[in-house]
Amino acid sequence: MRLTAADIHFSYNGRPVLSEVGFSLKCGQIMCVLGVNGAGKSTLLKCLNRIIEPRSGSVHLGTDDLLSMNRNDIAKKVGYVPQRHPTTRLSVFESVLLGRKPHIRWAAGKDDYAVVEAVIRQIGLERLAMRPVENLSGGEVQKVVIARALAQSPNVLLLDEPTSNLDLGNQMEVMALIRRIVRTRGLFAVVAIHDLNMAVRFGDKFLFLKDRQIHSLASREELSAETIEQVYGVKVTLKEINGHTVVVPV
Repeated sequence: MRLTAADIHFSYNGRPVLSEVGFSLKCGQIMCVLGVNGAGKSTLLKCLNRIIEPRSGSVHLGTDDLLSMNRNDIAKKVGYVPQRHPTTRLSVFESVLLGRKPHIRWAAGKDDYAVVEAVIRQIGLERLAMRPVENLSGGEVQKVVIARALAQSPNVLLLDEPTSNLDLGNQMEVMALIRRIVRTRGLFAVVAIHDLNMAVRFGDKFLFLKDRQIHSLASREELSAETIEQVYGVKVTLKEINGHTVVVPV
């Protein structure tokens, strides 16, 4: 099964934001969406699960046409982690349980509670399960939001700047967590991210947006300093340090 987007077009008030954007992902892959501020990274994520309606284009998960589904059915297939999320007095358990909403008809049942408990264990939030979310650190809150998306039992994760406002240690922990979950569950992940080094360390594919369109779509092996320079207007070099590729401005 593949996640495939084709010919995505979107405009704000008649102003083109995305034009002819498409890609294809395999299970277990993380695609990082990169580009300067205003390139359309967040907009693309919102088009993929129809938070906003693309003017044209298609998004398929295997044979399922996601853009033709109602929002509840999309939420069973696609988990979305927004860039900003309000604080809440709900406990961690209650907040994660909200992710089961697309599957609940009248009230949460044993199966829903079992899913939430399993996700909380997988994310490592057991000791925080009864603590109010508003009392958590930034890194802990981000894990709760990811856990809530996973409680939807999705095939696809869309994550908008999952490391923003986190310190370096929490950035590494959150991105490693995302990679582990994607690999072990066989999910597809599309991550809009500013930090090139986090992207290069944890991503499998890299979609660079520029001037409303795809500038390039590269695998890890195809990634080049020239592409980064053309997109960001900054001269860089790619260095190998302890087995990891690092982007260094020069």
